[in-house]
Amino acid sequence: MQETPAKILLVDDDPGIRLLIQFGLTRAGYQVTEASNGLEALECFETAKPDLMLIDVSMPELDGFETVAAIRRREGGEMIPLVMVTGSDDNESVTKAFHAGATDFITKPINLPILTQRVRYALASAVREQRLRRIHLEQQSACQLAKLGFWRLWIETGQLQWSLDAATLLGRSAAMPTSVAALIEEARPDQRQRLRQAFDQAGTRAAGLDLEIELARTGNACIIKLQSSPQIEDGVIVGAFQDVTALRAFEDQTLYLVEHDELTNLPNHRLFSRLLADRLERDQHAEARTGMLVIDIDRLHRINEAFGPAQGDAVIVTLANRLRQLLPSNSLLCRLESDSFGMAIPMESTDLAKLQAQLLSQLILSLQINGREVYIDCSMGLAIYPDDGQEAASLIQAAQAAERETNRDQSRRFIQFSEIREARAEGRVILETDLRRALEKQEFFLVYQPQQCLATQRIEGVEALLRWNHAERGIVSPVDFIPILEETGLIHEVGDWILEEAVRQAVDWLQQGLNLRMSVNLAAAQVENPQLINRLCALVKAYQLPPENLERSPRAPRCRCRNRPCSICENTSSVVSASRSMISARAIHRCPICCNFRWIP
Repeated sequence: MQETPAKILLVDDDPGIRLLIQFGLTRAGYQVTEASNGLEALECFETAKPDLMLIDVSMPELDGFETVAAIRRREGGEMIPLVMVTGSDDNESVTKAFHAGATDFITKPINLPILTQRVRYALASAVREQRLRRIHLEQQSACQLAKLGFWRLWIETGQLQWSLDAATLLGRSAAMPTSVAALIEEARPDQRQRLRQAFDQAGTRAAGLDLEIELARTGNACIIKLQSSPQIEDGVIVGAFQDVTALRAFEDQTLYLVEHDELTNLPNHRLFSRLLADRLERDQHAEARTGMLVIDIDRLHRINEAFGPAQGDAVIVTLANRLRQLLPSNSLLCRLESDSFGMAIPMESTDLAKLQAQLLSQLILSLQINGREVYIDCSMGLAIYPDDGQEAASLIQAAQAAERETNRDQSRRFIQFSEIREARAEGRVILETDLRRALEKQEFFLVYQPQQCLATQRIEGVEALLRWNHAERGIVSPVDFIPILEETGLIHEVGDWILEEAVRQAVDWLQQGLNLRMSVNLAAAQVENPQLINRLCALVKAYQLPPENLERSPRAPRCRCRNRPCSICENTSSVVSASRSMISARAIHRCPICCNFRWIP
């Protein structure tokens, strides 16, 4: 019988991102439903009944954090995996995501093979938690139907009498203790004082009994729950008992499974972070150093796609066993993510060079899959406390960043974060110097991303995107230079050039018969500039561009409040007046809090 594909609700306000993720997940065999914002997602959650939700952080109406919190409050939303998609992997965003109730998070740009693996891992974990929840409910029902034993206590003599089947119910070969003193003697030493006080209070009508104690028995121990009411009749207290040994063992097992990876039995990310935080706190007092090592299986998705998930799981188990053998003493090992492991090692007692050599030589896995020998490589990143991070989360992120650097430098499989930190600092200074000359050397240029109306399938507009063609480095990613433009204040000069170039191009297309709406991204510093309105009006007039052909990029939230409370910032909007002759009897509508604006009639 064919399994029903898992249902995934994809929530993102960017149709391009939705199309990309929808394609990848559908190809992987999942059934995908889409929502363009948080409010729509809440409605789809009730109707689609998804098995997992992918939620973007930055959305209008209701952002990702608020959407996750709202889902968790709804019936049926307590256990569903909620994976957040964010453009940043800073510690504050990660902490906020988990506090809101997120199960996991993944950063942009989206890597489809990794995303599908994270989705598969999250769905498998959800199935496991639902199974544990069901078993727990069944165990509770069984406990309610279990037979109870009874006991009587004569207060004056301290004599205890038990129901005839008491020893059988508790699995004891010896007879039950016949006095309170004998019962206390059988209790665990650290519980005796508490048990003595409880019986003393029960004998004075101060309170009834309600406690658990652990009693020794041949070859094992049992945990019994003792209960009684405060009522005493004829100097006798009557109470009930129950063997809760199996229940407590089940609870311990449930707690273990929640904090451990089911496939490898290693601590998961949550438990490892707590253990690492405890170790770093001890290291701080002892002025010790800890190394955080991240080991990632290179391109595990190829094994899953070629041979199936079962063989991919076999690779993970093999690596886990290998790491256990290489684990230095007094170290921590965990499965961080679906295809990566984390290892915290004490630097004082570890020969780092020797460990690195062992890892590089022994983590080339050779497996027999379907009669074929398959080799799997691993890449590793190392961060050291306190140099590279002083908290567990930041130290793990530093090690992960070092491991990701191996993707850029294919010749190396082991990189320390200190190398990246030094290279980043030096490269940033050089990049800032080159940026100051890029505008006068005409190295900036714009590319235009089409905006298609899904209803009509027509291209109705374009979004102007800044690119930098460095004379020596070639095309530089906007991720690398846009933050520097904003920090140095160069964004004003470059942003002004972007506006004029975008307007000029829009007019040029209009003269060729292409009536396209031009969207332009604006930095916060530009929006806060009081001269922005005047500059826009001057450009519209100078190039004779119809005002409705120019707008702020729809990637940013667009204010539609029109003198009503803004749905984004919940503040009252304002309309900034401008010359009617200049903008054809239109005005610029601008929200004073979220600073979004557009031309309106």
